[in-house]
Amino acid sequence: MGLVLAFLLAVTTLSQQVTCTTLRPSYKAIFNFGDAYCDTGNLIILEPTEYIGNLPYGETFFNRPTGRASNGRLVLDFIAQSIALPLVPPYLAKGQDFSKGANFAVGRATALDSKFYQDNNMIPPSIALLNTSLSVQLEWFENLKSSLCNTTDECNLYFRGSLILVGTIGLFDYTIMVSAGKTVEYANSKVPIVVSSITSAARSLLDQGVQHMVLAGVVPLGCLPRILTVYVSPNGSDYDSIGCLQRYNDISQNHNRILQDAVKQLQIEFPKAVISYADYYQPITEFLAKPTLYGFTVNGSPFVAFCGGGGPYNYNSSAVCGQSGVTACPDPTTVNWDGIAFTEKAYNIIANGWRNGLYAIPPI
Repeated sequence: MGLVLAFLLAVTTLSQQVTCTTLRPSYKAIFNFGDAYCDTGNLIILEPTEYIGNLPYGETFFNRPTGRASNGRLVLDFIAQSIALPLVPPYLAKGQDFSKGANFAVGRATALDSKFYQDNNMIPPSIALLNTSLSVQLEWFENLKSSLCNTTDECNLYFRGSLILVGTIGLFDYTIMVSAGKTVEYANSKVPIVVSSITSAARSLLDQGVQHMVLAGVVPLGCLPRILTVYVSPNGSDYDSIGCLQRYNDISQNHNRILQDAVKQLQIEFPKAVISYADYYQPITEFLAKPTLYGFTVNGSPFVAFCGGGGPYNYNSSAVCGQSGVTACPDPTTVNWDGIAFTEKAYNIIANGWRNGLYAIPPI
């Protein structure tokens, strides 16, 4: 009974606003690299007609669309607030003060360069490839550095006091592969090169004096309403115990396992740096398995997206969230937001877990 009460107390604590009770060093700035799960506005600057530029995106906290793929704040936002730093501005925004950090993440960004997909004839229908891969984001970082510091010593000092987050990124790589007609097995076989690209980016940043880094894993691909809708199976054995498509989750699990091994190797190579592995997979599967325990509402199924165009999971590729005529459920406390991304409530709990060591090792 004592263990149950302790667990419930921990869950209750995690569902509250992020606190600063487990602070690491006081950071001067945050720099972030990744995809839609941590993009704070770069995609909407590149593609102004993107549906995330419309309500109900941003309605919960910002009261307007900001380019975030959620109803409110992302994990990155909660991390910044918990360490008393401003919300991290998108790098492509004009007239921003980047002295406290910059966000290079872009929705639909890939870990591998777009050339890989073009050379291998993997151009999925209805999905535009952008030149915003991880290597491009690193180029943006290099371009920004001269405005932040001048000498090598000055830059090393500046970035030693900064928090660097790499990821989540990689999920869109696998989505492109299967959307372009490749098999799940093929996508799984490419996990090592996707993770290698992420590791190389992390190593290049650590070489520049970074002392505090977070590498985030990917979300459970087979639990996303979009995947559950597009690749629905008549075979019940294709689903795991909570209702996710296991073959697609295998990709995410493989990615996260290899990334965790890479983090351990980086810790050996850079013993003076604090390098954390942060998890999206575990908390999201926990939310879906026991939604009411974490305070989520269940509209028939915990997998149902908050905003969408109907169907068993409220996801319809012909009528996605943000498009005219697409409605949102009345209560923004579901797990999933639009069939791909998650709600502010989910991101808040995940951020708490990263800060308190429940979903990140070591804690951020």
